[in-house]
Amino acid sequence: MYSDDFGQAELDALESARKHVENMLKRPDQLEKVEQYRRREARKKASVEARLKTAMQSQLDGVKTGLLQLRSAHEGIKEIRQSTVEVNEKYQECAELAMKLTSVREVANEHSQLAAAVENLKHIFTVPETIERTERQIEDGQLLLAHKGLMDLEQSRNDLLFELHKQPSENPTDIHLLERYFSKVEQLSGNMYQQIKYLMQNVFMVVRNEPTKVVTCLRIIEREEKLDNECQNKERMVKFHAPGRPKRWKEKMFHELEKCVTYRIEGNQLEDRSQDRMWLVRHLELTRQIILEDLRVVKHLCSPCFPPSYKIFEYFVKTYKDSLSIHLQNMICDELEHNEIISLLTWLTEYIGPNLMAHHELNIDVKLLEPLLPPREVETLQQQYLKTLHANIQKWINNTLDTDIKEWYREVPPEADKESYLHTSLPVIVFQMIEQNMQVAAQISKDLTTKVLLLCVEVLQEFIEFYRSSIRTYKDKHMQDRSQPRHYFQYMVAVINGFQQFEDFTRQLERRHLNQPPGEGSTTVFQSLMDAFDCLAGESLGFLLDEVFLDLEPHNYQLLTRSWYQINGSPSVDTICVTVEDYYNDFVHLRKRYFVSIMKEAEKRVSLAYITALIEKRMIFKTYEERKTASEKICKESEQISNLFRRLGDEGSSPIDAVSVMVELIRLRDTSLLSLEISGLVSKYPDVRTDHVINLLAMREDLGTSNARQMVIDTLEEDDRQRFGQQQRTIFSEIRTK
Repeated sequence: MYSDDFGQAELDALESARKHVENMLKRPDQLEKVEQYRRREARKKASVEARLKTAMQSQLDGVKTGLLQLRSAHEGIKEIRQSTVEVNEKYQECAELAMKLTSVREVANEHSQLAAAVENLKHIFTVPETIERTERQIEDGQLLLAHKGLMDLEQSRNDLLFELHKQPSENPTDIHLLERYFSKVEQLSGNMYQQIKYLMQNVFMVVRNEPTKVVTCLRIIEREEKLDNECQNKERMVKFHAPGRPKRWKEKMFHELEKCVTYRIEGNQLEDRSQDRMWLVRHLELTRQIILEDLRVVKHLCSPCFPPSYKIFEYFVKTYKDSLSIHLQNMICDELEHNEIISLLTWLTEYIGPNLMAHHELNIDVKLLEPLLPPREVETLQQQYLKTLHANIQKWINNTLDTDIKEWYREVPPEADKESYLHTSLPVIVFQMIEQNMQVAAQISKDLTTKVLLLCVEVLQEFIEFYRSSIRTYKDKHMQDRSQPRHYFQYMVAVINGFQQFEDFTRQLERRHLNQPPGEGSTTVFQSLMDAFDCLAGESLGFLLDEVFLDLEPHNYQLLTRSWYQINGSPSVDTICVTVEDYYNDFVHLRKRYFVSIMKEAEKRVSLAYITALIEKRMIFKTYEERKTASEKICKESEQISNLFRRLGDEGSSPIDAVSVMVELIRLRDTSLLSLEISGLVSKYPDVRTDHVINLLAMREDLGTSNARQMVIDTLEEDDRQRFGQQQRTIFSEIRTK
């Protein structure tokens, strides 16, 4: 098998060499370098053979060394086997010897006991004296000396008990005798612990006045911990259990410190809800003061006294946190009231603030502190707070609105500010109420501030609907008897002015509590709220104009009638102008944006009434002279209306200007030019309807309705829908002919 492998390897090598030579001698000029190639290959072969010999020699040396080690190990095993046989033979001989030396072993054990007794003899005889002295030292507060005596007594007792333990006996008389003799040792240990317990319970007071006593207690506890460990190790090794061990005084000390902390927290609650509604505020403030002072004492006074391994400051921080958490959760289970929930949520923020855990003297990284209450518990408290707050704000706002509504019916007008704007106190009271609650929420957390802010927005949206209903009711009652309420118009002006305050306060609320920089657009929810206030303001302005046009309505119906034509002068327009100017004296008490808006709307409505009268074909002229006279009167009245609103503060073009263009369709004598005038009217007012123009032309005595219609159709060449889809809206879009 191996010969076949070597033969195949040789064939492969020859084939590889042939290919190698073939690659080197591909060109004729390479034949000249055959000798050079041969020498190079010979050098490579020699190098490979040398490396191979070195490797083989190294392997052979390793095998030789391994064989020598195996031979040495084999000889060692033989020696060990022989030694084992010899040890076994000698052990069998020793077993027989042990039986012969039983009496000697008993004498040795007795000698050991006697030696222990002799060693502790002086302690045994002085046990009563030592106990009495130790008791006196404990009473006098000499705890280190007392503990030394206690340790000597326990050591003597344990040594004697251990000697008895080494030779078990079914007769426990000796053990009972020792236990009775040393019975007061356990009592001394208990008295010693009571002293340490008392000092640890009052550690905050003791460490201020007598820090050495704290150090003494801790030294004793450390000694006892060391003895506990030694006794436990001895018990594991020889199964001897020392009486009263382990004492675990260190564990008990920490338990007492924990009880002290719990008492410090729960013991400062001096009253409850039945005695004072502010009980929780006082209790939490006392708790804060106590915790801060105690931690400062631990930081500066206890830390130098306690061993560093105790990490006493970190322990007290955690213990106060745990005890406080349990105490707060117990209070929450008793169902806190709304103001108590506010106090507690505020205090949770204060707990990690500079007045407690983040105090500069404590130097605590509050980011590493665990939450005082579980997040789910805090969320439940916040939801209870928000639910009650929602109901309270609704109630407060509704009560405030009811009070404000009662003022609308008073016999005295509303107050005016220094700029003569009428106002009510409702916006200020509502937003003062909201701002107070926002400030409370801001003291608790940023997250809760946002939630309260959105809740206030929701309440205000509900308030707007109720406010709208109240304003409409107020307006309806006035319409039933326009003499009542006496100052209806003035209070409506004051109510409308209030919407400006509502919007300003809403904007301030958003910027103040969402930290939105000035000039930046409002968020969707706040913009929606401001739009709702603006919409209600517009609706209320419409109610004022409704009041005005109830007075103007009879005069509007008299315009452009046969009786209007026959009367000299313009009594209807004169009355309209006087009425508008009279109401203007009330409008000036509106804030500027509302004043500008209502004056533009009033001008539009007056213009609309006049243009509607013109289009409704209330009279048909009989002669050209009638048309000419009526046209002049129409121009004069439209100019009178335009001058009125310009004098009252309106600037720019007026809707009434359309009359001057319309009247040309009536005044023009040559009917062949009417098409040109129609084109001019439509060009300036693209939304004028076909029937508007037909009615204007039908007022002429020289055109019938059918001729007027045909002329308009021929001139416009397209229907109203085609023109309206592409053109801007003017006053004609709001006119509806009968």
